[in-house]
Amino acid sequence: MTSPHSVPGPSRATEIARLELARLAPSEPLDAVFRRACELCADALTVERVGVWLFIDNGGALRCANLFERSKKEHSAGTMLRVADFPAYFTSISIRKAVPAEVAGTEPWTAELAARYLRPLGIGSILDAGIFVDGELVGVLCHEHVGLPREWTTEARDFVGSMADLLALRIQSAEVRELRAAFLTQDERSAAHEKAAALEQLAAGVAHDFRNLLTVFLGYGGLLARRDDLPHDARKQAKDIVTAAEQGTALAKGLLEFAHPQTAPPAVLDLGAVASEFMPVLKAAIGSKYKIQYTQPDELGQVFIEKGQFTRLLLNLAVNASEAMPEGGLVTIRLAPVKLTGNPSYLGRFVLLEVTDTGTGIDAETQRRMFDPYFTTKSKGTGLGLAIVRRIVDRVGGLIRVESSESKGTTFRVFFPRVGASTGGTALFPILPPQLGAEPA
Repeated sequence: MTSPHSVPGPSRATEIARLELARLAPSEPLDAVFRRACELCADALTVERVGVWLFIDNGGALRCANLFERSKKEHSAGTMLRVADFPAYFTSISIRKAVPAEVAGTEPWTAELAARYLRPLGIGSILDAGIFVDGELVGVLCHEHVGLPREWTTEARDFVGSMADLLALRIQSAEVRELRAAFLTQDERSAAHEKAAALEQLAAGVAHDFRNLLTVFLGYGGLLARRDDLPHDARKQAKDIVTAAEQGTALAKGLLEFAHPQTAPPAVLDLGAVASEFMPVLKAAIGSKYKIQYTQPDELGQVFIEKGQFTRLLLNLAVNASEAMPEGGLVTIRLAPVKLTGNPSYLGRFVLLEVTDTGTGIDAETQRRMFDPYFTTKSKGTGLGLAIVRRIVDRVGGLIRVESSESKGTTFRVFFPRVGASTGGTALFPILPPQLGAEPA
């Protein structure tokens, strides 16, 4: 007979977890159900990391609805895995109910995750179970064992499959309103995704034709500029034409890069290490008129993002800050671990990047449109800098907020979903749901 103080065996622990999840009140919000399910699974199987991931963007990506780290007793959300980056893994979960990877770094369906996700987080084994609603795969319940590879027993595989089935029932019975409040839904993100795709296609077409026209200007302008039989002022005008055409070609290149960005798959990164390494480049880019004040704690936590994308985002925000202070000034850059509260779409631990200037500020109308592609208030601007920032943030499942007042400067805050815990302290940061159309998200 089991004593009152004894630890339940595996069978007992998994059965208790199943019953507790099944008994959660029907009125319990989905985000709370996901949190509790991850905690129950982590304790029942003694797994360090358990997450619920849901498909978005018409099945083009998985977004983490909740990730629980058992030793820290911390929850986070928002990290993105895109199908195009890890095709073998996504193929395996689409055709199999459970995906056990006992040596995750070498199994065919998880090996492509090894260098960029598994090894940086110390994950030795994975046990995934698909979440199916009416026969359609809508998400994954993922168990990530940190440490040496472990064997997944038949009981463990059956357990995670049954927990995934219970989550499927809760998702199926949840109201559409609750789904929209709990995480970014397919409908909302798909509309934004389709709009962005249309803009990118338009940009690619315009840039291609524009570049072809500029080739003619560059060719004939160059020939005229080199002719000795023309008057000096005519040759100078021809050189001006070449200079303008070269600037136009650079713009066309920027449009093509926006339309068809070439990026490597993301990887688990310490943003503090990347930012510190990039700081000399950043200082050179904004010029000697500006001073950068950079701070970060010893521990931030880890983020799943491609290194070049992060440095490009940081560069764009720093350049934007410097341009708000044409006479020079101070650009303050800060990284910090934060816990977001107040918005059910973004609860848990994030890494905050904050870029502040002391410039003229941004009026309300400009704030409303500043992330739109091709919108600019600058005479020589392309309107792509902040649009690229917004796209990078969306791609990693984060969010961006802007605080500005005229004559008092501007602060951009980017919240990156944390995929690995820090050992340092974490500040609370309330993020309320934005008014419709009032704030970038």
